[in-house]
Amino acid sequence: MPSFRTFRDALVFLLVLTLVLLLVQKLGLVDLSAGAVQVVDGDSLRKGDTDIRLYGIDAPEYRQSCYDRNRVEYPCGKKAANILRNLVKGHDVSCTSIDTDRYGRAVSTCKINSLDLNGEMVRQGWAVAYVRHSVSYVKQEAEARRARRGIWAGTFENPEDYRARTRNIHGDLTGERLQD
Repeated sequence: MPSFRTFRDALVFLLVLTLVLLLVQKLGLVDLSAGAVQVVDGDSLRKGDTDIRLYGIDAPEYRQSCYDRNRVEYPCGKKAANILRNLVKGHDVSCTSIDTDRYGRAVSTCKINSLDLNGEMVRQGWAVAYVRHSVSYVKQEAEARRARRGIWAGTFENPEDYRARTRNIHGDLTGERLQD
């Protein structure tokens, strides 16, 4: 029969371990092991019950439209989600959480083997470098812009501006700022 001291020590150990795990999760320092993911939109994934926001990038919102080189409107938000879906399809995705955003999502860098999914979305032109949060993907954005890949082939409203405009239903819709 274990002594009271051993039981108490085990209980204290479990309590401390639980607090450390909660702190690590709250700080966003959790390594989400490799596995299948579900694509939510062009910069968001779901792995099990964990929502993941791709760090340092901003893709068109799912309901956002853009214009192609012929000025024809198309659903660029859905296209960005489909591009990400095709990238992850049939692969184990490994994500490393850097932070937790205000919505409780794990802000993460995600990879398939050595392929950085965050950077690949920007390189293919289906997301922009989110320079307010990181300059990690500025080179990939410049490459996509020069090659006129993805949304850079036509015109689009910056996703952050689109979110701000659509949140404010009384905002001035005539003042849209399009990227070229």
